[in-house]
Amino acid sequence: MTSLLKRLFLIVFINFIDQNIALLFSKIFIIIPLTFLAFSYYVYKSDKNISPLEAFSFGFFVDLISDSYFGLNTIIYCLTTYFINQNANSFKLFSYLQICLFFGLSASAYVGFSQLIINLYNFSYITLIVSSFANIIFCFFIALIASYFPKRLSIKL
Repeated sequence: MTSLLKRLFLIVFINFIDQNIALLFSKIFIIIPLTFLAFSYYVYKSDKNISPLEAFSFGFFVDLISDSYFGLNTIIYCLTTYFINQNANSFKLFSYLQICLFFGLSASAYVGFSQLIINLYNFSYITLIVSSFANIIFCFFIALIASYFPKRLSIKL
């Protein structure tokens, strides 16, 4: 029960940071979905397979706290959880570069899918391309920090 509350508090905190950063980066056409990346990292680093019900509930919770359409994060979280759980053994063979590319491109897919739903008539390819590069660079930066300071970033969830 305490680990669930810890994860929920962490999602709320990361969502708060995500919404504040989004205000700053929206002027330069960058969207970095920190909440999605945090959940994807949680699924990737988990020792057990995350159930679809847990992914659904976390996605629904993020929909509630982030003022987005109901089901947007739920669908994407369930699909990402399914994909990561299916390829868990393949990810063990990948290098940091390939993992960073995967998470950066999956965050870009999240940005593209959410922009299609939210801004159907105002879809911007420049936002998608710039966000793709920013997400990949952000994932590289986090991987570099994690490799230089492994004890600091090893959070047990």
